[in-house]
Amino acid sequence: MDTERTATAPGAGSEPGFEGPVGGPSPRRIPLSARIGLGVALVLVAAVIAGFAIRVPYTTIAPGDALSLPPLVSVQGAKAYPAPRGDIRLLFVRLAYHVNLWQYVRARLDSDIDLAKDGDINPGKLSPTQQNERDLQEMADAKDAATVVALRTAGYKVSVLPGLTVSDLSPGMPAIKVLHWGDVVVSADGHKIVAANDLTVAIAKHKVGEQVSLVVERAGKQLSVAVKLGVFTDGPAQGHKGIGVSLLPRFTSPVKVAVDTRDIGGPSAGLAMTLAIVDDLTPGDITGGNRVAVTGTIDSAGNVGEIGGIEQKAVAARAAGVKLFIVPQCSPDDQAAALASCKADLARAGERAGGKIEVKPVSTFAQALEALRVVGGAAVTPNVPTSSSTVAA
Repeated sequence: MDTERTATAPGAGSEPGFEGPVGGPSPRRIPLSARIGLGVALVLVAAVIAGFAIRVPYTTIAPGDALSLPPLVSVQGAKAYPAPRGDIRLLFVRLAYHVNLWQYVRARLDSDIDLAKDGDINPGKLSPTQQNERDLQEMADAKDAATVVALRTAGYKVSVLPGLTVSDLSPGMPAIKVLHWGDVVVSADGHKIVAANDLTVAIAKHKVGEQVSLVVERAGKQLSVAVKLGVFTDGPAQGHKGIGVSLLPRFTSPVKVAVDTRDIGGPSAGLAMTLAIVDDLTPGDITGGNRVAVTGTIDSAGNVGEIGGIEQKAVAARAAGVKLFIVPQCSPDDQAAALASCKADLARAGERAGGKIEVKPVSTFAQALEALRVVGGAAVTPNVPTSSSTVAA
């Protein structure tokens, strides 16, 4: 670093050619080795700071925990059977978006952490707030579907409520600018939304560029919004008109079920929550006293869907010491490349789980119950409803 030196004038306590007072001690010179060491230390400190400050366009996918579900399930309006029994573990991964340089290096060195390009994880370029809203809504939808399937399995009647819940919004389409994840669409163009395709019928009456008038319920209040019709540029609906919203039905039942997922987002806990709720609502121990890990989405019809991060979840299952790891079966409807990738992921998950854990793929909730029965779990015995009160599922 360049510095500016100022010479002291003659007669002011010094002589030309000298620094400091005449007759004073000679200046101490810092040894060359010390100066080199100081320079190296400064460079290292700067590199460490830069490593935290510099961001790279990658997302890390790391193993999370295997969360014990039975203590997190609570039931009101029905007899529950929370007596000590086996354990059902919910698995999740830890995602870090747009990581810093040191996180990237760690992922490169740790075989249990995977790297993915930000664009692959977030192709729609959602903001962090939008990503969080989407992830939490996916978990809320998973809880609803898990509750519906579990209650019906236990013998309770579940009915459909009017209105449709906004489960997802398409980036680049008009609805994402107006609607929020979790909104309930009550009516379209003055007509109440009852059936799943009611909004589709309303949209079909409009041309691209025209607006459809919606009434939505948000945070307990109803408000009117207008959404312009656009055209999908990619995906299965490419070339078709729409507003870019995915909707799910709402349900009522005589039983209120709550699952404390502790701010975990995403849909992949659906199957695990369904099993834990059924185990709480029925007298038999469906795990046979075993500790099992479960992952996979579920819909209200009991179909199990594929999930991401299965290899990292296998690491968490191994660390939890489970006997059985229930995972989603690859869908035969997938395109060839996607099917091959899914099968490869399952194979690697089996390797990471280790030889002591049985990895069992399933495609339906009934198959998951059968997998548990094979390892000693009790058959499910439906209950008789004990309450006539109606609450949102």
